[in-house]
Amino acid sequence: MLRGLFTPRWVGYTALLLVAVAACVLLGLWQLGVARDEGLKEAVRSAGVLERAPLQDVLDPHAAFTAPLSNRPVTATGTYDAARSLVVVERRLDGTDGSWVVTPLVTAEGTVAVLRGLTPGTPTTAPTPPTGTVAVDGTLGPGESPRTGPALPGEQRRSVDLASLVNEWPGDLYNAVVFASAERVDGSVVATDLQRVPPPSLDAPLNLRNAAYAVQWWVFGVFAIWMWWKMYRAEQEGAPETVAPREEVAA
Repeated sequence: MLRGLFTPRWVGYTALLLVAVAACVLLGLWQLGVARDEGLKEAVRSAGVLERAPLQDVLDPHAAFTAPLSNRPVTATGTYDAARSLVVVERRLDGTDGSWVVTPLVTAEGTVAVLRGLTPGTPTTAPTPPTGTVAVDGTLGPGESPRTGPALPGEQRRSVDLASLVNEWPGDLYNAVVFASAERVDGSVVATDLQRVPPPSLDAPLNLRNAAYAVQWWVFGVFAIWMWWKMYRAEQEGAPETVAPREEVAA
């Protein structure tokens, strides 16, 4: 039955099938790469190795926070508004349960939320930040969505909701959070008992629409193989049987 594969016509059909299946596989892999948003993750990785720059050179107050800004090293210089510090509860870091300490840093251009670090437990007031002009080295990250729940005491909050803070903090607010790695006053690093919080994970969620496109391309490839086999089998089953010539027997 397989001898028919070596006819010129079926050699051509088979070659065409291989090209079609290879194209479906590659297109599926491409869509899967889009679904994983590899380009976005690469942009975020690249941002993390860029040279540290002043915050005002990277982002303007109220400007949208775009994905390539994630992990971007910056330095923000200003004075902390300690009276408006927040204690963001229900956080965990390296096995430690605690709360984030977030304090607005008032700069010449606007106000930016600085995540100074994690403090153990759930205090109702935040630890006192450095006074005077402070230069904060850190990386940029986005704000958080609001989290609902019963009212919390003191300075406690459930999330760093910049959409809410824009109405509570004075001045023009940056639509970003600085994940502090160091604080300097007069050029000297300020010691702190807070545990520094690393920037958000680089993992990007799977885009279900593009993942479905990838599966669709692979289904097309399987369908092409099935159709090729069905056509070949139908042709072979419908071919007339070759009968050997009958020899005449002399009387």
